[in-house]
Amino acid sequence: MKFQIRILLLLTMSLACAVGFAPAASAQQPDEVVKVNTDLVVLDAQVINKKTGQPVGKLRREDFELFEDGVKQEIRYFGQDELPLSILLLLDVSGSVRPIIEQVGEGALSALEQLKPQDEVAVMAFANRAMLIQSFTKDRHLASDKIREASRMDSIGRGTLLNDALFAAAKEMPGASNPASRRVVIVVTDNIAELEGKNATQRTMTELLESGSVVYGLIVRAGVGTVINVMTLGRFSHALNPYSEETGGEMIGASKGEVASKLSEMISHLRTRYSLGYKPSNINEDGTFRHLKLQLAAAASQQGKLVVKTKKGYYFRRS
Repeated sequence: MKFQIRILLLLTMSLACAVGFAPAASAQQPDEVVKVNTDLVVLDAQVINKKTGQPVGKLRREDFELFEDGVKQEIRYFGQDELPLSILLLLDVSGSVRPIIEQVGEGALSALEQLKPQDEVAVMAFANRAMLIQSFTKDRHLASDKIREASRMDSIGRGTLLNDALFAAAKEMPGASNPASRRVVIVVTDNIAELEGKNATQRTMTELLESGSVVYGLIVRAGVGTVINVMTLGRFSHALNPYSEETGGEMIGASKGEVASKLSEMISHLRTRYSLGYKPSNINEDGTFRHLKLQLAAAASQQGKLVVKTKKGYYFRRS
């Protein structure tokens, strides 16, 4: 995949790679298919302290153990927060969430000021359909203003078509100014959406993986509106969870008064993510699903109950 090639070139690694994604062939397997044009597979991971919910930083290459189909692999590349961020804020402006989005805009500037100068932000609103409000920009004040503008939108309905919105967000990612940036979609929502069917979910998941995006969810508790939504036919809760789990993201809850501070917390968490690259010991192009297990070595795991969040596996394809 071109996205991964540019990352590795920027890091001046000796091996180039190309990673792409397509739907899994079997319902019994995870939805990811990784096509590896050379021998390097790159994973993105986060380590969370299960007790505190906080990310764990400053780990070293030797603190991780990586297995493919039960066989231990040598981690040849390791880094943390070395690449710029391209963040797309995907804002749920349905009837139950819209009042909270304005508060996000009011507090967004302080959260966005945590970003590095080379990082960038785009803003997209969604309800019955998705609409790009601001393309990728490094202007923090402009991005904050556009979030407030999104909270006043009435032209895109009051429903919650999350699948379509995530698909549109993934399609926007190639517009990032730095082709080697880490791509993140932060969805601000009550996590209740319209039922859109298995095919729509699969299409969206594939597009997110193709774009190299990690999905984060800032889940707001919108009071009475949420209760009404849950009781409405044709909607389902925890709609965002599968996307976050499959892309290795994170879900953070927030009350109405916490959304700005939780957005800051989420951005700080992004700074702790690790990148790991390895050359599979099995170079046989058999097309089967390869199960991945990334865990902490014994010494590192003694720090507490730590959880490693990353992809579950891939299909090996050599062009």
